[in-house]
Amino acid sequence: MTNLKQDKEADFRDDIAKVDARPARTVFVMMTIMVVGKAMGLLRDSMQALHFGADTPYSVAFVNASALPRNFLDIMFAAALSASFIPVFTARIETKGKREAFDLASLFISVSLVLLGVVTVIAVVFAGPLHDFVYIILPGRLSGDGVCRVMDASTRNMGVELLRFMLPLMFLSGLAFSFTGILQSLGEFRLPAAMSVVSNGVILVYYFFMVDRFGVRGLAVAFLIGWAMQAVIQVPWLVKHKFKFRFRINLKDSGLREIGALTLPVLAASWMLPVNFQVNLMAVGSLYGGVIGGPALQFAYNLYTIVSGVFILSVANILFPKLSRQVATKDEDGFKNSLGETVRVLFFFLLPLTLGLMALSQPLVQLVFGRGMFDAVAVEIASTALFFFSIGIVGYGFQVILCRACFARKDGKTPLIAAIGAIGVNAILSFALLRLEIAGPALASAIGISLGSGIMLVILTKKGYLAWPKDLILDILKMAALAAWMFVAVRFTLGILNESPVLLQVAVPGLIGAIIYIGGCMLFRMKELNFIIKMFRR
Repeated sequence: MTNLKQDKEADFRDDIAKVDARPARTVFVMMTIMVVGKAMGLLRDSMQALHFGADTPYSVAFVNASALPRNFLDIMFAAALSASFIPVFTARIETKGKREAFDLASLFISVSLVLLGVVTVIAVVFAGPLHDFVYIILPGRLSGDGVCRVMDASTRNMGVELLRFMLPLMFLSGLAFSFTGILQSLGEFRLPAAMSVVSNGVILVYYFFMVDRFGVRGLAVAFLIGWAMQAVIQVPWLVKHKFKFRFRINLKDSGLREIGALTLPVLAASWMLPVNFQVNLMAVGSLYGGVIGGPALQFAYNLYTIVSGVFILSVANILFPKLSRQVATKDEDGFKNSLGETVRVLFFFLLPLTLGLMALSQPLVQLVFGRGMFDAVAVEIASTALFFFSIGIVGYGFQVILCRACFARKDGKTPLIAAIGAIGVNAILSFALLRLEIAGPALASAIGISLGSGIMLVILTKKGYLAWPKDLILDILKMAALAAWMFVAVRFTLGILNESPVLLQVAVPGLIGAIIYIGGCMLFRMKELNFIIKMFRR
């Protein structure tokens, strides 16, 4: 029996080694799956714009109600829990084996469900005061009777009702993220990447067949069902890996205590994106009569995170378990090499993505959202927000990756310091730059997240985990120059095609920009391009 157990553990480690040996192929597969999911997400948002517009009571109520669980609580509780879980779970696998690790996973899920269940129930009971606190008191827009000046009573009541429907999202997200943490630690990446395909598929079915009958309230229920399916689809793969859930509570378990010690700093560091966006929403509350700004900003932010997140999250989801294993096995050189290679790849992809999305912001918003009740004014406002959000893509990418690197080392302090700096700067600039209208909060977000990433880059460099050789600096300058050249070419081509169908305005300049950038990298014989090609050939 002992030999059989050892053989199974060896096979398990061989499977993980195969994933680590072909990171580019794994990232490509994940990106392909995620592109489908994100495209469905864009179609979902497009359908929302079509049916509910940007400045209708239904749109305002839904955006306000969904922003809290979707962009704040689920990220704070669910994503932070998985980020604190993976390093400890991976270390348990490496040191004590799969069975002991699964016992820890059952304990972790049990405790998480109890905590998230209690929080969800309390939030549902107090949904009204919670809605008012987040969307009225914090922005300081109360009128004499306690109703927000830019939101009438019926819209506010609808928002509270929808919020009550959607708050269980954070409980379901906690369960789904727990399952995802287990599967990613076991080398399963494709199924977690497909979670958004399933959830968006449920929502799109609702839009195509039921929205006219059940309206915005049915949409809230569809979101809830979609998020529940994210957890359900992972169960067969957990069974495949012989994971058997056993409800158990043991607060003295050393692994659980490690997770708990890491959760609070991870939780705080995870505030950066959701808190920054909530501040951005508050800042735009006084613009455009207090109605169209919030939904337009939400659509722009969704597009920004979807387009940039496909690559960033694919890399992060594969890199995180790998870095955690290298830390657990004390492979310091492997950790530094993995992080250094990732930094090169990030610059290679994110610099052109930044300038490309900035150049194509207007036709892209028009293509995705510009129909039905989402009129030309909404398109102009959202595309301006997208342009300035895009300035922060490099910062966003490094924030995600460097946080994972710190979490793998069970270091919550560094991301926490970065998050405090980013949130503070974003909060100040979001209101200080309002003279730029919606561009101000979006630019503040980009500056804030870039600052946070810069702080982590400096700290990790000082600790010796990152190096900046001259050839890397030179390559970054070359990539930046090529991306700038690409931006000029794309904008010039757009000027020529300004009367063409919007699909051509996105596709043709985008293709020309990609040819210029990739061709320039080949001409300069960039190491990053050769490095990526070699990874695909492994």
